Amino acid sequence: MAPAVRAEPQVPVMGTKLVCSAGPCAGQEFALEDGEYVIGRANDNPICIPDTSVSRKHVLIRRLGGGWVVNDLGSGNGTLLNGEPLTDEMPLAHSDTLVLGDTELTFNDNSNATMMMPVPSAPPPRPGRGSTRSSAPAAAPAEQAGGEESGASGAVPRRPGRPETRVRSARGRAAVTPQDPAAQQRKKRLLILTAAVFVMLAGLLVVMKVQQQREAEVEAQNAQLAQERRGAMDALFQEAKNLIRDGKWMDAKAKLLELQEMEPNYVQLPDYLARVEKEIPNQQALDTARTSLEKNQLGPAAAALAKVSKDTQLFETVRQLRTSLKDKADKRVREALTLLEQKQLDQAKAITDDVLAAEPEHRDAKVINEEAARAIAIRDAPPPPPTVKEAPKPWDQAVDRFRDGDLNGAMAMANACAGKSPQCKTLMAQLGDFGALYKKLEDLDAKGLARLLDLDKKITRGQGSKLSRNAGTRAANIFFKSASAAKASGQYGRAMENAQRALQADPSHAGANNIVAEMRAKAKDLYLQAYALKDTNPEDAVPKFREVMAMTPSEDETHQKAKSWVEKLK
Repeated sequence: MAPAVRAEPQVPVMGTKLVCSAGPCAGQEFALEDGEYVIGRANDNPICIPDTSVSRKHVLIRRLGGGWVVNDLGSGNGTLLNGEPLTDEMPLAHSDTLVLGDTELTFNDNSNATMMMPVPSAPPPRPGRGSTRSSAPAAAPAEQAGGEESGASGAVPRRPGRPETRVRSARGRAAVTPQDPAAQQRKKRLLILTAAVFVMLAGLLVVMKVQQQREAEVEAQNAQLAQERRGAMDALFQEAKNLIRDGKWMDAKAKLLELQEMEPNYVQLPDYLARVEKEIPNQQALDTARTSLEKNQLGPAAAALAKVSKDTQLFETVRQLRTSLKDKADKRVREALTLLEQKQLDQAKAITDDVLAAEPEHRDAKVINEEAARAIAIRDAPPPPPTVKEAPKPWDQAVDRFRDGDLNGAMAMANACAGKSPQCKTLMAQLGDFGALYKKLEDLDAKGLARLLDLDKKITRGQGSKLSRNAGTRAANIFFKSASAAKASGQYGRAMENAQRALQADPSHAGANNIVAEMRAKAKDLYLQAYALKDTNPEDAVPKFREVMAMTPSEDETHQKAKSWVEKLK
């Protein structure tokens, strides 16, 4: 009978491990040899995953009985086991998948994978010389059978007379027992079958090895592709963050949308997209404000700044633009003041309108705007209706005669109509007074000369006569001397008053004109000093403004501005 085939003992071909297929550690394998492993982002973990979406202590994998179990350690993003949330401690089976944030791990447990390798059992031990019947081969009983049985089987018959008291050895029996052809055939077939099994197992091992190698190559290739894809997404996200840092929100949005198409569940993507969507209108408003400031359009710049949300991350840019807006407003007000002094009323008002649109409480802009508006109203007022020229009156002819220097002729004409018209009678009296003073022209003082010139203006209705020229020259010289003395003593208001009287007497008097021009220049300098003090020290500014008014005629522009400030500072 053929010997029995003994089963091969089970031998593990691969260990237990975790294979990372996605995330920063894609392609890496972590052998599980100890009793338990903490997996997380912290460097002191047995298995460290440098992934920002993984908690410092994320999950615990430990050996329990003959298998392994996994438990979430209260991670921020949670853990998925085969796509389901891991809430309790769960057992792990071969090929189970764990998802920790952006990292994916596959549990490979090959500790139970074994091979059945049949080998022939060892031959039975050869019996020694002192062997008993129980250790003899199965053929021994046949040799001890009766003679009929032996004869039938063809065994060697016993020798007669020799007692069978000794058991033959196996070698002896084999030598005398003939080989069974059927047994030999079975043994031969068993040997062929065993060799065939060995060949098949060897081929199967080769096929399995090749298949495992191919699977490992595909897995490594997939891990490499996943790692490259993850690297591309991380690089795209970093580009978006750099654009946000530079304030290029529109470009950053394009990068984030591109990343969203690649990976909708990318960590931090929703927060950054929400912030970008909020900051894009703020950036557009700031760009509008900056462009408006470059064009000196202060009102639109202020309106654009008002649209920026209070919680913007661009607060530093907002602060810079508001400071620039204030400085630009002060500069534009100074330009408007210069234009107002140059009688460019429309430009001055337009500038102050723009400044007030940006800063409604700007004090200087208000004053200049009001003055410009008043001057424009006067300028654009409709002309008075034309007067109907009346027929010449009798006394008009007497006035014309006096204007030509004929005092006696004028008196005769006034006397002729004195009984008919009160105007002729009044004119007659004025001409008499003028003639009395004119006879004493060389002896008149300043007061008398002023009286003479005043009568001349009343008679001629301000046009003057040839008779008043000599008197005007004498009066102008007298007033000029008084103006020069007042100027030398620092009495600028009195100097201006006498110089103006000299010009009233003789408009061509050069000395008086020089004093008036000099006083006007001093008045402007004094006005600027008072203007600089009006906000910080109005008590000292008011006397200076009053002195400016005394140094300038009422129709002078500086006089009007000083008067306006005196009224406001009261």
